[in-house]
Amino acid sequence: MKILGIVGSPRKGGNTEILVEEALTATREAGAQTEIILLADKNIAGCDGCGSCFETGVCKIKDDMQSIYPQLEATDAIIFGSPVYFGNVTAQAKALIDRTYLFLRDRRLKGKVVAPIVALRRVGGRQTRTLLYDYFLGQGMIVTRGAIGYGRQKGEVREGVGGTQGLSALEEARNAGKEVVQMLQQLSRA
Repeated sequence: MKILGIVGSPRKGGNTEILVEEALTATREAGAQTEIILLADKNIAGCDGCGSCFETGVCKIKDDMQSIYPQLEATDAIIFGSPVYFGNVTAQAKALIDRTYLFLRDRRLKGKVVAPIVALRRVGGRQTRTLLYDYFLGQGMIVTRGAIGYGRQKGEVREGVGGTQGLSALEEARNAGKEVVQMLQQLSRA
C-alpha cells in the first residue's frame, strides 16, 4: 500500500500539514508506505488551458509538477489537504488540481482512493470539502469521508475540534487515514 499525502498550504508546519501527517501516521501504523508533498516547497504554475496535454498526454509547462505526476500515478491512495482560503482551496492546491487535467485523457487517477483534509479557522470547511469531492469524483477516484480540523493559529488543530461532533481534529484526521487503508483493503479483496 502506497499512500501519498499532499499539503496544499503555502505555510510549512501549519494546521494542514499537522492533520495530513496525523492521517499518514494512522496509515503507516496499518502497514502503508507513505510520502508527503509540501506544496509550499514547490513551484507550480497554473494551467494555461492550451489543451496540448490532451493530445500528447504530457503537460508542456516545465516546473515542479513534472516530478509530482509520477508520484500521483504510482500511489494507491492520496490524502489531499488544504486550508480554507475564502471558501476554497489555496491557490497552490488549485494549481495542482488544474494541472492534473492531463490525467483525464486516459483516466490515470481513476480508482485511486482519496481523502480530503480541510483545515480552517471558522467557516467554509464543508464547502471546501465538497469542492474537493467534486474534483476527486471528476477524476474517477474513490472518495472517503476525510476530515475537517479547526484551529486559528499555527498548531491549534492539535487541541481543536473536528468537523464531526465529539471528535477532535486529530482524531478525525486519524480516522481519515484508517478509512483510506480500510478502503484499500476492501478493494484488494474484491
